[in-house]
Amino acid sequence: MKLKDIVEYIKLEHTVFDLPFVFSGAVLASAGHYDYVKLLLILVATTFARATAMSVNRIEGLKFDRLNPRKKEWLLVTGKMRVGTAVTLTLIFGAIFEISAFLLNSFVFILSPIVLFLFVTDPFLKRITPWRHIYMGLTIGVGVLAGYLAITPAFPQTWPLYLIFFASSLWIAGFDMIYTIPDMEHDRNLGLRTVMTDYGIKRGLFLSNLIHALTFAFFLVLGFYLRSVFYFLSLIPISILIFYQHYIVNPDDPRSIKVSFQNSNTFIGFIFLIGVLLSVGSQAL
Repeated sequence: MKLKDIVEYIKLEHTVFDLPFVFSGAVLASAGHYDYVKLLLILVATTFARATAMSVNRIEGLKFDRLNPRKKEWLLVTGKMRVGTAVTLTLIFGAIFEISAFLLNSFVFILSPIVLFLFVTDPFLKRITPWRHIYMGLTIGVGVLAGYLAITPAFPQTWPLYLIFFASSLWIAGFDMIYTIPDMEHDRNLGLRTVMTDYGIKRGLFLSNLIHALTFAFFLVLGFYLRSVFYFLSLIPISILIFYQHYIVNPDDPRSIKVSFQNSNTFIGFIFLIGVLLSVGSQAL
């Protein structure tokens, strides 16, 4: 098994959706004074938490993926990776995540099984409810709280952190709704539930629009807590990218879904993190 195969298997590039918001939690807790060893451990923990989640998702969804033409080249579907190998990798990823959590602090380590529980249960919800998008968003959004706790091991009482938590959770849920459009008929035939299968594309896109409007509302309210021109400036490209990913969607063209998913969302998190970093940094001076 080559390293590039493992990277492809866990979709390492999707970590860009998690990391900026996890680090934003750490930035708020650090208040401009950074422990770079802890930041490195946060990077490792986040990466391997995501890898664990993706691997669990692949294993649990294999019987459905085998019937999906879009996923015919996936490693487990082709047999290039065996299920036993996938399980072993999952255990290794989970162990590295747990070791990283332990090295951060005991509080994070005690809470870390909750993260794994969320990851394991998330894929099953697609068989039960169309609102699994929200659960998945919240599962990843928990990373914002984890980033804060990694620096300050006590339950946070700062409103900006929770605003980031809800904003990032809704952001992920909103674009995941769009991402499921190419699989809508396949999911419906197999009894898998998404907003698109249950409500149709027109209503599904409306709900995605609404959720991203709420996302931006949380981003905007956060600005009144941060009180920084740097943050408000960061909201300009973020608002454009959120609008763009909805504007470009053509349900009949799978390429537009891919462009919407990658070209916008790859940058939103990092722009947000830069805005928070500059805001907190200017206040720390």
